[in-house]
Amino acid sequence: MINIFKNLILIILITTCFYLGLWQIDRAEEKLKIQNDFNMHVKQMYIDIKEISDNPIRYKKIKAKGVFTEPNFLLDNIIYKHKAGYSVISPFLTDNKILLVNRGWVDNYSRQKKPIIDTPNMMIDIKGYIKYPMKLLELSSDNITNDKPYIIQNINIMQISKIVKKEVFPYILNLNEGAKYSYKHTVEKNYNNHLKHYMYAGQWFLFTIIGIIFLLILNRRSNGKT
Repeated sequence: MINIFKNLILIILITTCFYLGLWQIDRAEEKLKIQNDFNMHVKQMYIDIKEISDNPIRYKKIKAKGVFTEPNFLLDNIIYKHKAGYSVISPFLTDNKILLVNRGWVDNYSRQKKPIIDTPNMMIDIKGYIKYPMKLLELSSDNITNDKPYIIQNINIMQISKIVKKEVFPYILNLNEGAKYSYKHTVEKNYNNHLKHYMYAGQWFLFTIIGIIFLLILNRRSNGKT
């Protein structure tokens, strides 16, 4: 009875380790796809936002003509040089539709005050590349604060659309580094980011092999006693 219990525990551990190894390989493939998308599109020409599809590939370089509008949104818990702050997300009205623009990182002043966001009110041209909202860690049960500029835990397209009372594109434009009205640029961490997941996968598969060896030894000893 004891050996049956030990076998069951080992089989569960072996299965879990094998599954985690496969999961890490999937994560590596996903990160590699992201890196390849970035490398492919970073060398291409800018395309006018009017000429792209409703769901373009991430990192596609686009340009748009329009005007920044209120209110601004501060995406919380963004790290820059080991310091927490906000990404400034500004609505940009182009062709009667809102494009959310990530203008870069600002200090959160240790929560003592909100940063002052300088927003132009004239017609301008902007350039950048496309990203899609990602689910970030939420340190509060409320995704958005009640006062302007709104502090948000995650970029919720539907929620922002209700606030600005206009249709919002399903993606974000990351404003080019050094562009007018941009803030501190946070570098994309894509280069070889997938390799660590292959390493983690190898570790889990090693644990799988060790578990199988223990299972064989246990059963060999049990058979030797009978």
